[in-house]
Amino acid sequence: MIIYWLTGIVLLADITLLLVNDFFPGTLDALGIPLWTLFAALALVAFTNLLTYNKELEKRFRIFTTGFLTLYPAFLLILLPALGGESSSGISLASPFLWVILLFFLWSNWRQHIKESKEADRQS
Repeated sequence: MIIYWLTGIVLLADITLLLVNDFFPGTLDALGIPLWTLFAALALVAFTNLLTYNKELEKRFRIFTTGFLTLYPAFLLILLPALGGESSSGISLASPFLWVILLFFLWSNWRQHIKESKEADRQS
């Protein structure tokens, strides 16, 4: 279970640094962090999740992780422009592409939750 939370923390730190660097270019250079290391960390998180997949753990925390992985980046997309940053890639809450991805993510996770709930009811 510790790996589950550790990969989540690494993922959130990675997303944070990528968004901060997008809104404030040069931040990673100032911190001495090469951009490739963040993409390598994303690949490592994905690989680790594949190796340590636990269906019961995922079911248990699905709603929490879905909500958090939706709200946290949205919070950053509000905070970073408020701090004076401007996205160099066009990522913002006004982007229709972002909303399509966000809604698809929420819909697919909700659908999976409903499916698992029905299976649990049948087994009871």
